[in-house]
Amino acid sequence: MRYTIKRITLGSALKVGLLLGWLVALLPAMGLAALAVLSLQGVSNAFGQVQTYEINVLGQSVASIDLLGLLGLSDEASRVGDLAALGWGLFGTLTLALTLLGGLMVALTTLLVSLCYNLLAAVVGGLTVELRESA
Repeated sequence: MRYTIKRITLGSALKVGLLLGWLVALLPAMGLAALAVLSLQGVSNAFGQVQTYEINVLGQSVASIDLLGLLGLSDEASRVGDLAALGWGLFGTLTLALTLLGGLMVALTTLLVSLCYNLLAAVVGGLTVELRESA
């Protein structure tokens, strides 16, 4: 038996793309989310180690130097610390967002490939598949 695939319906291509997309995107999303959380924790620890320096002359404190304030990084250090404190919550949120984004990208790619196939199949006749019955 010979069959010719003349057209791929865009609805079925979108469904398959969405279902496949989240599966394909899940592990890379988890890896990127873990890397982001670990990086934020490392940067937060680095900011936490920056201390205010006291300048003493003959036992008297003359001045203090806050390096983060001097460089204008106090607000950023606070934001990074707040994000790093979220830990698993941030990991879950990033994983979900990246999985959805990856799934959407795979679905759109599947949709675009199906659309291109439909255009080419209209011109050249489509893909012919030969099937035989097995016992």
